[in-house]
Amino acid sequence: MKLMMSRLMGMMFIQYIVQGAWVLTLGLVLSSYGMPDIIGTAYAVLGIATILSPMFVGMVADRFFSTEKLLGVMHLLLAAVLYITSGFIVAGQPTYSLIGIFFVGLIYYPTVALTNSITFHHVDGPRYFPVVRVFGSIGYVVLGLFIGQMGWSGDVMTWYVAIISAIIMGVYSFTLPHTPPKSAGAPFSIRDLLCLDAMALFKDKYFTIMMVSILILMVPKTAYSAYIPVFLNALGFDNAASMMQIGVAMEVLFVFFIPFFLTRFGFKVTLMLGMISWAIRSVLFSESALSGSYPLVIIGLILQGVCWDFFFTVADIYADKKAGDKIKAQAQSLRFIASNGVGLFFASSVCGYIFNSHVTDTGSAGLAQWETFWLFPAGIAVFVFVIFLFFFKDDVSHEPAKKAAE
Repeated sequence: MKLMMSRLMGMMFIQYIVQGAWVLTLGLVLSSYGMPDIIGTAYAVLGIATILSPMFVGMVADRFFSTEKLLGVMHLLLAAVLYITSGFIVAGQPTYSLIGIFFVGLIYYPTVALTNSITFHHVDGPRYFPVVRVFGSIGYVVLGLFIGQMGWSGDVMTWYVAIISAIIMGVYSFTLPHTPPKSAGAPFSIRDLLCLDAMALFKDKYFTIMMVSILILMVPKTAYSAYIPVFLNALGFDNAASMMQIGVAMEVLFVFFIPFFLTRFGFKVTLMLGMISWAIRSVLFSESALSGSYPLVIIGLILQGVCWDFFFTVADIYADKKAGDKIKAQAQSLRFIASNGVGLFFASSVCGYIFNSHVTDTGSAGLAQWETFWLFPAGIAVFVFVIFLFFFKDDVSHEPAKKAAE
């Protein structure tokens, strides 16, 4: 068992190094190569890729190929696409860069589900999966610190790191324990693929409010993930990738506080705390744009733990509570599509418009414009907070999950 755990931990570690290397400072890399105006569009096409990628997993990966071999092939293919796309970025070709980024997302995102499937197949999920998965976060942090300290936060060298890591992951995948396709021989179900059974949850107005809130809160979330490295660079930080790991570390830390807050305060208060934190951190970034206060920036980065865990992670738990046993997987897929699919596409389009309209200067010359930029996600977060305060009255903290028949 120890050997198995070590192999799976290594898998997760490399998996998220690959992701971090190309996506962590994607916005800053595009800006550095003269394409800041396509940052929003780049994340929007990643949103489309996120919507389409589960279809591949559901129709092909789960039925016809052993998971570890498919994982290896996809990472080797990913390395090739990363190499081609990096060339487009260096050449400053926005259209081809966007096409390449779309295919990078289309190939990479299914591999996340594949690594999860391999882990769940070989270990007791509830007991050991969190232990294995945390090594993905560790890999992400190590990668960010490495890139930042090397001074590559805005350089295409990050993509070369991704290429090498993807090749290593591709080769390593073939050494992983055999994992047969979990749905081999099972009939294809369009209901499962499109989450049609889980759609019935929208009859519950509180579930609908939650999903809409997730979609809208993706605006401040995307403003952070897509533009914070560009903002940090404008403030004079040349190690944006390293600094962003403060937020990742806080995500790991604050997740341990979730059980206490849900038990003591319930879902509504915990979710609202996450919502208002998105507003507070955006205001802090806005203020720091003019004052140049580094402590405000650090506090804003630390708040990532509350922002992410107390809203998006707790939203996962809420969706699990609301769904019956038969549709739990569909409910989680629906939540994922609402945020990383439709939500990311919507939020990236909004953030791209705000950025291109208000941040027209680069570097320190644009700091006054960044002050205005951060006020938009702050206002959006406050709007969702107020709607939630008055209209969301559901609290399932102490209720068993509802049966699918209800």
